[in-house]
Amino acid sequence: MKAFRTLFAASVTMLRRNRVLLITSLGLALLSIFVFGWLFGGGGAPKLELGVVDRDDSPLSQQMIQGLRASDSLQVFSGSQDEELQALRDGHRNAVIVLEAGFGRALTASQPTNIAVYYDESSPVMAANARMAVQSIVTGLNQQVTRQASPITLSEQAVSVHNLRQIDWLTPGMLGMLLMWANLSVGVALVEWRQQGILRRLAVTPLRPSVLISTQMLARLALSLLQGAALILVAMLVFHVQVTGSWIALGLTVALGALALQGLGFVVGSFARTPEVANAAFFLISFPMMFLSGSYFPTDSAPAFLTPLIKAMPLTYLNDALRQIINNGASLGGVQTDLLIIAAWMVVAVLLSARAFRWS
Repeated sequence: MKAFRTLFAASVTMLRRNRVLLITSLGLALLSIFVFGWLFGGGGAPKLELGVVDRDDSPLSQQMIQGLRASDSLQVFSGSQDEELQALRDGHRNAVIVLEAGFGRALTASQPTNIAVYYDESSPVMAANARMAVQSIVTGLNQQVTRQASPITLSEQAVSVHNLRQIDWLTPGMLGMLLMWANLSVGVALVEWRQQGILRRLAVTPLRPSVLISTQMLARLALSLLQGAALILVAMLVFHVQVTGSWIALGLTVALGALALQGLGFVVGSFARTPEVANAAFFLISFPMMFLSGSYFPTDSAPAFLTPLIKAMPLTYLNDALRQIINNGASLGGVQTDLLIIAAWMVVAVLLSARAFRWS
């Protein structure tokens, strides 16, 4: 136990003196918070996000959806009613329209029909713009299929939604990116220790590899929690970002994410032979995750060929869990799928790195 405490204290001291690590992890995240906060802090997405539920699946319903997709002011999503309404409640849609079964048949027979529209009551301007776009398409469809003045009517319902700003959405992504930079780099440090002969000198002591790995993980976990708290504090004080979920759930998610990313870093450190190879592997892993895991922007509209890569990245699930807790008030149970995937990454990475660990 004494060896553990001594090595842990030494690890903390080395991390504290590693200014490059502090700047690249917390500094980059804070810089992004300020830049994007000042540019987009009060704004939303450039396009209105409209969910469409097509229960009719007729040529006329498809024609209406195509008309909505052709609008430059709309970004149209399709799904089931439960999925789209949940997306609306989570702040990912400005409005949702539902085309019931029989919609096309009623229009063909020149009979009145109805379209249900659910909109975000917390953003009346965005909801009004979405309704205007829907009404424009409806008017054009009325003129094409019937001479009746208004066979299609809109049934509007307001839904209480937590209105997210760009900075609210961005903050969890920056927290995830901070954790990636602060913890994935442990592999580079491990290779440098091996090259400098530090690990060789430790190898002649009774110290076990598990003790070395665990002290490093604990030291970087403490650093991650402190840096994460600093980032959230800045976001709250400067841009009035609110953490709507449990602080305990947030802390546990941060801890699990940090450990999983450390495990991935240790895998790099266990297999890389030189610091140059370790650095190359670090950037090869971190840069795709930074841009494809939802740190800076949503990946919902990413090309289909990138979807498997996005879903294979642990940071994707960490960002989603952080966003659900911070923005939507989710509990640990609400993000358990994300947490289980992150935990699986952690276990596999730690076991693999422990098996491949070399003192020299």
